[in-house]
Amino acid sequence: MNRENAPLTVKLRLMSANSGRPVPGYRVSLWHCDRASGGEQTSDTSGWVAFPSAFPGESAGHWPHMHFEVYRDSRAVHAAQLVLPGDGRHAATMSLAADSCFAGGWPLEIPSMTGDPNRGLVATRTVDL
Repeated sequence: MNRENAPLTVKLRLMSANSGRPVPGYRVSLWHCDRASGGEQTSDTSGWVAFPSAFPGESAGHWPHMHFEVYRDSRAVHAAQLVLPGDGRHAATMSLAADSCFAGGWPLEIPSMTGDPNRGLVATRTVDL
C-alpha cells in the first residue's frame, strides 16, 4: 500500500547516553527535503517532542526519510536522518547503500512504526545524546 502523504506523527525522545534520563529543554528541528518544510520544538520534561507531518514521498530516487537536528542552546549536539520503511517499490528500485542522500556523513536512525496509512502512522525513536 502506498504511504506517500499519509498522516505521520514523528515522536522523538531525547535521552542522556550517560545517565539514561530524559533530556528536557533541548531544541529539535525536523524537516523533509529542505529546512523550509520543517518545524521546531523544545523537548518537554520527559524528553519528548512530537511533530505532525506526512509520510514523505520518493524524492528524486531517494529512500523515504526526514532530517533532524538537536540543539542545546545554540550548539548542535546531534544530527541524523530518520529512515522510514519503504514499500515494495523502494526495495525493488533502490537500496539504502546506493542512495547518495545518505553519503553525506549523517548517521541513519530507523524509528519504530505503528498505525496504518488510512488512520495515520506514528514514527517513534529514542535519541541518545
